[in-house]
Amino acid sequence: MRLPVLLCLGLCLSAATASFFSRDGDYRLAGLFQLHGLAPRVAARPLVDGCDDPAVFRSHGYHLLQTMRFALEEINNSSSLLPNVTLGYDIYDTCSESANLYATLRALVQKGQRDVGVLPALQHYEPTAVAIIGPDSTQLALTTAAILGVFLVPEISYEASLETLSLKRLYPSFLRTIPSDGQQVKAIALLLQSFEWSWVVLLGSDNAYGRDGLDALYELLVASGVCVAYRGIIPTNKDASSPELHRLVGILTDIKVNVTVVFSNVNSARPFFEVVVQKNITGMVWVASEDWSLAQNIWQLPGIQTIGSVIGMSVEQAESTMLEHLESWKYAEERAVSESAGSTGAGGENRNSSSESTWPNCTQQCPGCHLLAAAPNIYDTQASNNVYSAVYAVAHGLHDLLGCASGVCSKDRVYPWQLLQKIKQVNFSLHNSQICFDANGNIYKGYNIIMWNWRGLSWAFDVVGTFTVNPNRLLLNRSKILWHTKDHQAPISMCSQPCAAGEKRLQQNRHRCCFSCVACPAGTFLNRTGQ
Repeated sequence: MRLPVLLCLGLCLSAATASFFSRDGDYRLAGLFQLHGLAPRVAARPLVDGCDDPAVFRSHGYHLLQTMRFALEEINNSSSLLPNVTLGYDIYDTCSESANLYATLRALVQKGQRDVGVLPALQHYEPTAVAIIGPDSTQLALTTAAILGVFLVPEISYEASLETLSLKRLYPSFLRTIPSDGQQVKAIALLLQSFEWSWVVLLGSDNAYGRDGLDALYELLVASGVCVAYRGIIPTNKDASSPELHRLVGILTDIKVNVTVVFSNVNSARPFFEVVVQKNITGMVWVASEDWSLAQNIWQLPGIQTIGSVIGMSVEQAESTMLEHLESWKYAEERAVSESAGSTGAGGENRNSSSESTWPNCTQQCPGCHLLAAAPNIYDTQASNNVYSAVYAVAHGLHDLLGCASGVCSKDRVYPWQLLQKIKQVNFSLHNSQICFDANGNIYKGYNIIMWNWRGLSWAFDVVGTFTVNPNRLLLNRSKILWHTKDHQAPISMCSQPCAAGEKRLQQNRHRCCFSCVACPAGTFLNRTGQ
């Protein structure tokens, strides 16, 4: 069995010896957030990367870790949820794959020990963390889910949407508070069908998110009678000067299609649309996946307002109440820190020596971070709500496991597999949002259908519809949709116009949507409309 070797190697790698932020409690959660980026480097041997470069600080990850701390603070002060229990935490910076692996193994260390034990019977294994919140990306989540699944430690990701993670035989302890891409694919397919767009292009980013989303969407569209004129992959790690990107955009102009679905992460979408602007492609309908549909570094591209209409998916929004409370809490902490300069951290938090120089003020303060409630970045607010929901899901699972309904929790020993079963069964209301999971660990959450709305050079977006799950249903408010066309009507995207009465189809190529119309022989008719 090779797993013990992996675990030993992971813990022996050169790295900091503790999390960036920690707090003691009766039960501890581990939070995995990307607080720094990582500069490219070449190493002669595998090392855990030091996540300490202030030049690549990620404010998004900072917001999320503060959301987790805030949620735990609320729960610890609650008289109804886990009334006599204190939840602690360890928060790790997952700036790289190696740092993510290290954080996962640290969370798995046996409670009161210094190593990960691989026991003959894991039902009595007691790790340091009873549950993991995170990580953010699909790439990192695949690693943590595979390892944590062996120990049945609950993991709730707030941003990893890859449908593959729903496979319980591979990832039995994985759950998420973001909808899976399987639901997003269904929403996009219904959107295309609702406008009778039968001739489309599909593009995806060159990673698991893009490729898997593209494949699933292709299968669904073909089965529903939509023809895919071209299916392509946006090359990764390219800039707008890339010949590959220019060739890809050139194909779009050659095909003469009016609707293009871009199922891509934001990093690949940006250079692609830079080339679209350079090539002066206008009048297209772009269907956006949720990762880039509202991304600031896409809609801020110079000239992007000329490309046509952008309609797409956005994870449904929760109420702003939590964000407002979070900002008030952060403001109070920042004020307390400024009044007690020189202390090691508010609330009795401890930081190890390696993080003292890295985080001079960042425990409670981030001068470069905007206020979430006052000037929200949609990406931050959506993910913050997902983190908040994930923490509360763990708390409600613990509440049930510890028998807290009587008003007093038992504080018994908690094994991961026990807690996992309880989290799967939670069903509670959180700021008017219902939190519960399906059999595959996916939250019952849908999408808003959004559309970009340009007022001169000023960007905004409108919610023009919704996609709800269980059952799946798409609702559109067509009166709110502003198309780029001269008559402001929805563009037509079909390979061939329907045949008139007295005509029949003559197939032109492999696409069933492409045909010419010829007169029916005298004395014959077809009793199928459009044939």
